[in-house]
Amino acid sequence: MSRKPHLAAVFSMVMIAGLILVSCGGTEQPTATPVAAPEKTITISFTTGDPEGFNPLYATTWITEIAFDMLLLPLWNIDDNGEYHMELAVELPTVENGGISPDGLTVTIPLRPEAVWSDGEPVTARDAVFTYDMILNDANGVFSRYPFDTYVASMTAQDEHTLVIQFSEPYVDWATSIFTGISRIIPEHVLGPVFEAEGTLDNADWNRLADVVNGPFLVTEFEPASHLTFVANDLYWRGRPNLDKVFFLMMEDRPAQLAALASGQSDIGSYIIGSEIPQIEAMGNMRMLTSPNGYSVFIFLNIDPNTTHPAMTDPNVRRALALAIDRQSIIDNLYNGIYTIPSTYWEGSLYDNPDLGPYPFDPAGARSLLEQAGWVDTNGDGVREKEGLDLTLRYVYISGDETTDTMVVAIQQMLADVGVGLDILPNTQEVLWASYADNGTLARGGYDLTHWVDGMWYYPSPDTGYFLCSERPSPDYPEGYNWFGICDPELDDLFTQQVSLIDQQERIQVFHQIGQIMSDQTYLIPVRTDPDVWSVSDRLEDVVFSGVDPLMFIYQWDLR
Repeated sequence: MSRKPHLAAVFSMVMIAGLILVSCGGTEQPTATPVAAPEKTITISFTTGDPEGFNPLYATTWITEIAFDMLLLPLWNIDDNGEYHMELAVELPTVENGGISPDGLTVTIPLRPEAVWSDGEPVTARDAVFTYDMILNDANGVFSRYPFDTYVASMTAQDEHTLVIQFSEPYVDWATSIFTGISRIIPEHVLGPVFEAEGTLDNADWNRLADVVNGPFLVTEFEPASHLTFVANDLYWRGRPNLDKVFFLMMEDRPAQLAALASGQSDIGSYIIGSEIPQIEAMGNMRMLTSPNGYSVFIFLNIDPNTTHPAMTDPNVRRALALAIDRQSIIDNLYNGIYTIPSTYWEGSLYDNPDLGPYPFDPAGARSLLEQAGWVDTNGDGVREKEGLDLTLRYVYISGDETTDTMVVAIQQMLADVGVGLDILPNTQEVLWASYADNGTLARGGYDLTHWVDGMWYYPSPDTGYFLCSERPSPDYPEGYNWFGICDPELDDLFTQQVSLIDQQERIQVFHQIGQIMSDQTYLIPVRTDPDVWSVSDRLEDVVFSGVDPLMFIYQWDLR
């Protein structure tokens, strides 16, 4: 609720009091005490766990990227219409404005001279070069070096505010993956001395609570499993944001978030799912805002023969799993029927193969494929076996959400109907998503099936290193993020081709081939689309979200 009428009443009372004193012949005019404007504070609730930290070199999760939108500026943001909004860069380089060389190998980016870090130091091209150097340095256990290690030949500072990137070959998606999205520039003057002293950034205090940033807000407090506190950055280049303070409230589960929205403890609810919408609409003081984001829920399959169940290396078994899961039933019964079933990883984009449909629900077909693959229930216990080994798979996932828990149990029952056992292994985000070096469950292949929300990371770019042979993690390459064991030479060739195709139609056709191969081989099972749905209190105005960079416009949000 706005407090402006209340302030008007206070000022009116002060003026009336002054007039009364004058009319009574008072000889001294009282000095009215200025009334401070109320602090503009909002709370956004999340059910996705804590950010891993505040250093983008180590970032993997959605909630961490949300925090970056508050703290660390990209070169530019991209809105839902695919339009670029400049932040650290003055303009988007093109061939026409001279920012891109005719051969496409050199990109020159003018940086905004008025952009400064929150301690007053200028943001310079040296910061970008330092970030690039830290990404490539083996002493730093970064999440991934892609695409910097694959396509960038060099990065130099032509001067304080001119960054020059030299590519080793034409790279179409540089504008959606180099220092934008989840990739951000870090401060050399803060972290350079840390690297010099310790030989790594892995243990820097700044990673845990970034005290020098360049975004619209500063983080002043981070209480894990509780909250984050952000305050307006007076030195943000656009000027101080309208809001003075923003709290991120880390909720235990979805019911807790619904209760916080109903009580007014939370002004904005994040990642609202279909089953919750009727309850929120019944509150009467909330509106729903939706942004397309290129993301869907996928069941990911571990096909690495060194870590997975032997059956998972057989495409027929993987296809049988897809046919056995009634995803439309899950959407209708658990999610209020508001989602659709994707066909490929690139759902809803130009790169989604229109000739492919979702895997049908066909339990009879699933049974037939399993029998052809030699998996038969010979002892009548309901679980198929082959050569003395039961077809019982490990399903790991982040537990604690009632709807998600129910979905996993439903999948267990559907697979049991075709003779596949499923051991449900609930886990935490911290353990599941830990790095290979930290013995993360997924990175180390400690699963057969799992699920999470994923999609076009560098939206609107379709490129990803997810499925490349070279991105499989190992002791020599622990930062690899192909945690699925996929190594398909034909896929590798196509992914290599597409990244340098300037002609969009040619690139689209290559991705249609990629989608066909992934569908034929059942490298993953798309479950449902997952657009961003937010509930927003009526007391807020000028709230706009983006599916690409969700809080990119938070500097303009205000209270009514």
